[in-house]
Amino acid sequence: MILYVECGLITRFEKTKVGDGGGEEDGNEMSSSFKASVEYLGASLEKTACSDATTPETTREDDVVDRELLLRTLDNTLIEIRDTSFTKFVLSQLTESLTVLNSNGISEIVCYGLGRFSQYRSSRCQLALLLCLKARHANARVHVYDPVFRPEEVQVLRALGLEIIETNEEGKRIVHRDRTTLVYMPHCSRQLTNNLLYANWGDGLSNCILLANSFSGIVDNCLRRDVLSMAGYILRIRPYVTEIQLENSFAYEEVFNDLSIHIFTKQELLKAPADFWNSREEPRYLTDDVEFIAAAR
Repeated sequence: MILYVECGLITRFEKTKVGDGGGEEDGNEMSSSFKASVEYLGASLEKTACSDATTPETTREDDVVDRELLLRTLDNTLIEIRDTSFTKFVLSQLTESLTVLNSNGISEIVCYGLGRFSQYRSSRCQLALLLCLKARHANARVHVYDPVFRPEEVQVLRALGLEIIETNEEGKRIVHRDRTTLVYMPHCSRQLTNNLLYANWGDGLSNCILLANSFSGIVDNCLRRDVLSMAGYILRIRPYVTEIQLENSFAYEEVFNDLSIHIFTKQELLKAPADFWNSREEPRYLTDDVEFIAAAR
């Protein structure tokens, strides 16, 4: 099932109704508590870094990362993104998703694949959105991992109150069964998403909200042999997922293009055949695929 989101409205292509809100404040209007949280994050960034310089240029691959300059840059990026229509879209649709799932809120956020945010604008914008999600769901613990993080970037993330996942889980994190986890994977590989589905294969998926590349795009726009070899679990779950495709209204089109919110309602999961969940083999991928960084063996 696919729900297309445009200008804050949902065009429904199925009878299933997205909730009318409730439980959390409407993302179309920035609540005073949310604004205060984001402003607190911005103030924390400014306090952590010196505040007398303009936005610096990004670092090159071999440069030493200046943490103070990076914090100032992130502060500017957070200001740039927090009031955009795209951020409001995401917050609003997450609120509706929680209503559909009959969930009281997001208790944990897991983020994979931010990349080198000291070097790339796209990564900084994606991190800024994560900070907005953290501010909106203030009680949620936030875990982040990317094998390409530099030591200075890890220090910055910790200074922002984010918890670093210490090992390469390859996306195979099992979400809690008694509360809702948001998994945010901006432009991550198909294999990483596939592994997350494998790890939570079964009714436990109903406790997961996935903000990641569109499942429909992965299945429809790739060769079938590639889907079977790298995204088999995505292909199998597709008939039972509710996908909310987000209009890409952000100023820099490449930052959030092709992102969707995916939820797995118990009603849809129960439509699967009785033996659907029995086949659960651990995925294996080609070792020379540059999109997917496997854990050291």
